[in-house]
Amino acid sequence: MPRRNRRRKRRGHYPIWLKYLAWVVGLAVLVTAAQIAYHAARSDPRDATLYATRQLRFSVMRPDERQVASVKVSQRPAIDYFRATRGILVLTAAPGDSLRPIGGRLIYLGLQPRDPLSPPDAPPTFDEREWPLDTSVVVEPTRTFMLLARALKITAPRETPLTLAVSGATQGSVDSLLAQIKWRYDSLHVVGRQRREEARARARARAVAIYNGRREWYYTVRRGDALASIAKTFNTVADSLRKWNQVEGNRIRIGEKLLVKPFSPQPMKYPEGVVPETK
Repeated sequence: MPRRNRRRKRRGHYPIWLKYLAWVVGLAVLVTAAQIAYHAARSDPRDATLYATRQLRFSVMRPDERQVASVKVSQRPAIDYFRATRGILVLTAAPGDSLRPIGGRLIYLGLQPRDPLSPPDAPPTFDEREWPLDTSVVVEPTRTFMLLARALKITAPRETPLTLAVSGATQGSVDSLLAQIKWRYDSLHVVGRQRREEARARARARAVAIYNGRREWYYTVRRGDALASIAKTFNTVADSLRKWNQVEGNRIRIGEKLLVKPFSPQPMKYPEGVVPETK
């Protein structure tokens, strides 16, 4: 083979378009990395904890609420992974009511990353979510960021679970938050058991009242009683008492037990101030 052809074959081992493609890809990677670094440094220069705490105190918490525990958290959405939403997860306490015996809420306030093109004095925007202190809301420790960082997972009915990284928080603050939530949930379980027993007692009392309202009622004649007065006490008439007890006229004897109401399908309430007798 001539020398010219051998040299041309060695030079043509890698096509020229492949070299240009490699240069273009490398330049694109370099520009992308520079943009990510610029956005990450430009979009989060603010103290997220300070802003979130101020927003919580002046705009979110109610006058009757107080802060019990808080944890620094962060969230990195998949669509904007390199710009974290940093903030706080707060547990509050408040007076309870009949619907929620344990007052308070679990509040998440995240300071959203600032747009690099926005002015430096642009007002902050927050990602805000809250949950009532209800046993249906579950807060449990987990891992995030490919299992590299500690996190808290909040699961609530009819909501997408929220995972918040707590890598920047101390272990003591995380443990304190979980302990406070557990104590309140234990209190809710105690209140729930008490209310369940009270509801069962009321149901039993209603069943007894219905049974006693249907069954036969009797009354023992005392000194000074008359057939008419007894009939008036039990919301009936003297003729009915004569019929039910085979009494002729108005003669009744002291100590005699009279039937004052036969069995009735519909329950009747006891007369005011009187408890009928039963056989």
